[in-house]
Amino acid sequence: MLIHQYDNHNGQYHSSRLADADPRNPDRWLMPAFSTAETMPERTALTWPFYVDGAWTLLPDYRGRILYRQDTGEAAEILVAGQTPADHGLTETPRPSDDHTWQGNSWQIDPAVVNHRQRAAAMAEFEGRMTLARVKNAGKADAYAAGLLSNAEIDDFRRWSAYQLALVRVIEQDGFPDAIAWPAAPDTPIL
Repeated sequence: MLIHQYDNHNGQYHSSRLADADPRNPDRWLMPAFSTAETMPERTALTWPFYVDGAWTLLPDYRGRILYRQDTGEAAEILVAGQTPADHGLTETPRPSDDHTWQGNSWQIDPAVVNHRQRAAAMAEFEGRMTLARVKNAGKADAYAAGLLSNAEIDDFRRWSAYQLALVRVIEQDGFPDAIAWPAAPDTPIL
């Protein structure tokens, strides 16, 4: 006779084996604790048998499958049978890109994430352009105020200062960063 052993806490199926004959009565079989001779149900994909309330039932089994966290999109795994991905905030669908967030029951492009990324890229461009302008005018503000610059240096200083102001106006305009028209950097004169 074939018997099936299960966990004494949750009824999860462990193994099957042939029962031992009763040495005192050859017409009987020994039935160890937490085992049954009841026929197990036909297992389907992603299920595992559990012996609950005196009968076999199939519960979800996602062990060994790569799943993805709905909050971060990172790979994750369920280590225990009887639990669904939804129980742990997981999904079987990988996150398509960093612009997607889990909304409802699927990955959707999140406009806030796209806007944040677009703004960050525009601000990085702004910082690069502003750094160049500051380098070009480094140390010239005090010299200009003291009247120590030549006419060519004054023109150069004013063009780079106007460029800095134009850059600031770009990031302060309505619609930034959707509509960006960066000003052209001044050409440095040959002295």
